[in-house]
Amino acid sequence: MSLPRSHSRRVLGALALFAIAVPALSGCMTGERPTLNTAPTAAGMVTGDEAIDAVLAKLDAYAGAVYTADYSATQLYGGTTTPVAVAQSAPDRRSVTIGDVRYLTMGGSTRTCVLTTGSCTDGTDAQPVSDTGVTPDVASGAIAKRLRRAASARVGATITTAPEIAGQPATCVEVPLGDGNGVFCVLADGTLARFASADVTIELVRYVPDADEALFATTR
Repeated sequence: MSLPRSHSRRVLGALALFAIAVPALSGCMTGERPTLNTAPTAAGMVTGDEAIDAVLAKLDAYAGAVYTADYSATQLYGGTTTPVAVAQSAPDRRSVTIGDVRYLTMGGSTRTCVLTTGSCTDGTDAQPVSDTGVTPDVASGAIAKRLRRAASARVGATITTAPEIAGQPATCVEVPLGDGNGVFCVLADGTLARFASADVTIELVRYVPDADEALFATTR
């Protein structure tokens, strides 16, 4: 059975109005789509938290430090401890030794060396130390990036402390996170002093304000 022509026009008009109204209503009900908060991870970027930014200002200044530092890195699951040694004599001359693997930065080039064999390859290969909880850039920006990420994920107020670590005065900030407090400590010259997270703790055990040239060798 066919509908009268006038009735058909009214039905089609109503459908057209409905098609226009639904998207408009949907926009009013939902508003703009939410976006994820992106943590500022680049050096120099502030978080707005005074305690965090005070530690970040020092961590970001790591390149100006001349020092040798020994650390103990302990994974929380399994309790494996790895010795870490860092020496820096210039902003572009750094040695980071994680267990038996040494990462050398000389000017614009980097090398990865296995100390027991004395063999080196060009570039930075993080795979040999992937089971230690420590990355090759531990002394050159990695901890600052983690602190900036922690700042965007914190669930409470930060806590500032000023302990002495390995005989050196340090500035620390504790950041409350969903899996516990993250601890970030730094010496006045930008040297990492302590880092504690849900997976690993890195603790400074010796500090010398001079670069140990022996740490730039490719064998022990």
